[in-house]
Amino acid sequence: MGAAHLSPAIVEALAGERTPKFLATLNSEGVPNVVPIISLQAADESTVIFGEFMIWKTRRNLEVNPRVSLAVMTASEGWVIKGDFLEFQRSGPYFDQIMASDTFRYNAYAGIRNAGVIRVESVVRAFALSGLTALVDMARARWFAWFARRKGVGGVTVPIQVRQKFARLKAAKFLAYVDGDGYPDIVPVLSLIPADEQTFVFSSGLAAPALAALSPGATVAASVLTFEPLAYQIKGEFLGAERSLGRLAGVVAVREVYSASPPLPGKRIA
Repeated sequence: MGAAHLSPAIVEALAGERTPKFLATLNSEGVPNVVPIISLQAADESTVIFGEFMIWKTRRNLEVNPRVSLAVMTASEGWVIKGDFLEFQRSGPYFDQIMASDTFRYNAYAGIRNAGVIRVESVVRAFALSGLTALVDMARARWFAWFARRKGVGGVTVPIQVRQKFARLKAAKFLAYVDGDGYPDIVPVLSLIPADEQTFVFSSGLAAPALAALSPGATVAASVLTFEPLAYQIKGEFLGAERSLGRLAGVVAVREVYSASPPLPGKRIA
C-alpha cells in the first residue's frame, strides 16, 4: 500500500503546539491503547513524527505491532489518520525537528529519547466540530446516563478525579478500538461521561463509526485531555448500544484506569 498524502489543513493542524493530538496503538493481544501525544507533527505530506517522552506503554506496543492511528482536532475540525510505525531515530533531522519545538526547546527538564516515525497510509475520516453539536450530544449522554447504570458488570471503581475529568464538556476525548483491518481506529467521543462509578456512556454523534463497528464484548480504550496538565485513560468492555432520544448510545464497563500524563504516565490507578 502506498503512502497517502496529508492535506495542507492537516499539516497545519499537526503543527499546533497546543492542539489536541492522540495516538492509538495495540499490544500483542490486540488491546488498544490511546494517549495524548502533543509532539505529533508532520515531517512531510506522507510522514508523521513524534517525540519519545514518557510513553513507555506506547513504545512497548510499537515494538510488537506497528499499526497505529492518530487524531488531531482544532476548534472547528479534526481528522483521523491510519499509519504504520517505521522506527525510532536517535538523531537526524526528525529528531532535531522535534527538539526545536517549543515543548522541548524551552524546557530544561524535558528532552526526547528518540523521534518516532510513522508512514501515513490513509486519512480515515474528517469531522466537523461545533459548540452546539457538542452541547446537544452531551445532553443526550447525560439523559441516557440516568437509565444506563449497570450493576454487577465486574468493573473497577473509577476514581472521582477521573470521573470528574471525563464529565467535562470542554475536554478532548477519544475512543480507540480495533477495526476490521486489524488497525486501531480512533473516534472523538466528546460526550463520553460516567453513568456511575464503573460504567461510562456516550452518544453517537461523532462516535457513530465506533457504534457501527463495535460488538458487545469488544475491548476499548478512551483518553481525556483538558487544559489542565493531568490526563487519564480508561480501558474496558463495550457492553453494547441502546437507542435514546432517537439516537444510539454506547455503554462501556471500565476494567482499568491509568494516568496518561507526567509524572507517572502509564501508571495504573484503578
